[in-house]
Amino acid sequence: MADLVQGRATRPSRFTRIVAGEPPIDRPAPSPLSPAVLGPWFGLVAALWEVSFVVGSRWITGEITYETLTTNWHYAWMIPACNVGLLGISGLILGVMARWLPGRRTVSHCNLLICVLAVYAVVLPVARLHKFAVLAFTLGGGWRLFSWMNGSRALTRRLVAISWPVLLVLLISTSFVHYIRVSGAENAALGALPPASPGTPNVLLVVLDTVRADAMSLYGSNRDTTPNLARLAAQGVLFTQARTPAPWTLPAHASLFTGRWPHELSANVGHPLDRSELTLAEHLSARGYASAAFVANTHNGNAWYGLDRGFARYEDLYENTAVNAVEILRSSGLGRKVLLSKLGQRVIKSLMTMPRYRYRKSAEMINRDAMAWIRGQKGRPFFAFLNYYDAHDPYTVPSGAPRPFATGRAKPPSSVIEGARDDYDDCLQYLDDQVDRLLQQLDRDGLLANTIVAITSDHGEGFGEHDLAGHGISLYRPELHVPLLFVYPKGVPSGKVVSQPVSIREIPATIADLI
Repeated sequence: MADLVQGRATRPSRFTRIVAGEPPIDRPAPSPLSPAVLGPWFGLVAALWEVSFVVGSRWITGEITYETLTTNWHYAWMIPACNVGLLGISGLILGVMARWLPGRRTVSHCNLLICVLAVYAVVLPVARLHKFAVLAFTLGGGWRLFSWMNGSRALTRRLVAISWPVLLVLLISTSFVHYIRVSGAENAALGALPPASPGTPNVLLVVLDTVRADAMSLYGSNRDTTPNLARLAAQGVLFTQARTPAPWTLPAHASLFTGRWPHELSANVGHPLDRSELTLAEHLSARGYASAAFVANTHNGNAWYGLDRGFARYEDLYENTAVNAVEILRSSGLGRKVLLSKLGQRVIKSLMTMPRYRYRKSAEMINRDAMAWIRGQKGRPFFAFLNYYDAHDPYTVPSGAPRPFATGRAKPPSSVIEGARDDYDDCLQYLDDQVDRLLQQLDRDGLLANTIVAITSDHGEGFGEHDLAGHGISLYRPELHVPLLFVYPKGVPSGKVVSQPVSIREIPATIADLI
C-alpha cells in the first residue's frame, strides 16, 4: 500500500494539479477510425441484421413478399459476402480519399459518408417503407451514428476491436453451416430414406396449371386440343366431374398436397403452408420414395410458400439455388440497388451474361429437368410432381411450337376474348404434346408400366362467362371444373369413366391407397 501511495505521489492527479494551481496535462483525443476500417465492420453489422431480418420474416412473422419468393436459398452467406464486400470497398475508397486529400476535416467527412451508407444498408431490407422515409432514416440515422462515434472515439475503438472477431467468426461459421446444409440438402434427404418395399410403384403427379376441363378433347371440346390425353384416358379412369377446392394456385396446391380443405390450412396470400398437416411428399418419403418437384409457376408455386416440404428436390426459379456474382449482389438490399443502377448494369454486363429473371419455364424445360432427375434414381421408387404453366395468361406457346388455332382461323377474331381463347387452345395442344413426350420417354426407359400417373389441374380459367375473365375471382364452373385422370395398369381399370363429383384434394389419399 505504501508503494502504491508513494507511486501516486510522484504522479499527481488532474484534480491535485488544479488545486495546486498548475495547468492540467492535455492528453490528445484519439483520432477517428479510418473509413477503411469502419467500412467492412459496418458490413458485418449490416449483414448480421439483414440475415436476422430474413430469418425472422420467414420463421417468426411467416410473411411472404415478392422479394421473399426471389430470395436465394444461400442467403445466409451471400448477404454477408455482399454487404461486407460493398461497404468494405466503399470504406477503402473513402479511406484513400481521407489519407491523400488535404484538409483536417476530410476524415470526418468520409466517416460521415460511410455511416450514412451503413444506415442505408440497414434500412433497405425493411419492406413497405416509403422512399422519403428511407431517405429520412438514412440521413438522420447516419448523422446520429457519426456524431456518437465522433464524440466517443475511444469507446468506438474498443467496440470495433472487441466485436470484429466475434462478428467475423459468427458469420463465417453460420455461413459455412448454411452453405453445407443447402448444397447437400437433397443428398442428405435421399440418404435418410428408409428402404422401399419390393415392387413399389413410382408416382407421377402432373398439374396442368390453369386448364379448365371443358376446353379439352376428353371432356367434349369441339376442338381437338388434347388428342393424346384422350387416348391416355382410355387406358385408365377418367373423372368427368372433378372440382378444385380453390380457384387459384396456392391454396389449390396446398390442398392437393395435404388432402385438406383450404380453410383448414395456413397457405394464403403472403402466408406459407405451415407444418400442421402431413404432405403427400412426406408420406411417400417415409415409405422410401425419392421425391422431387419441377414447378413452372414460380410465383404461387414457389418453395418459399412451404410447398417444398417433404421433397428432396424442389425446383422453381433456377436462380434461387444458383451461385454466381449476380446472385450475391441480388441477395441483399444494398446489392440490389447497385445491381439495378445504370453503372452496375454496365459493369455486370461487361463481365458476365446477365440472367433473365422474367421468363416462363416451358413444359419442355420441365420435362428435361424431371427426366434428368428420374434417370438418376437407380433402384428406388420415385415421386415426381410436375407443374406446367404454359396455359396460364398470357397464353403464349414457346417459340417454334405449332399454333393451329390462332394461325389457322378463317377470319380475324371478333373480340379480345375470342382471340385469347384461340391462343389458350394452342397452349393446350402444346401441353398435350409435351405430356405425351414425357410418357413416351418413361416408357422407353422401362418405367411407365410400374408408374401411377395422375393428371389434373389446380384451377380453370374464365373466358367471358358471367362477364368474368381469368381466375381467382369466382366459384363458377369455368374456374372450378378441372380434368382428372388416373392411369396405372397394375391397379387401375382401363376405360372407366366416373361421373360422381370428386375433389382433387382426394388425390393424396387415392395415391396412398394405390401404392
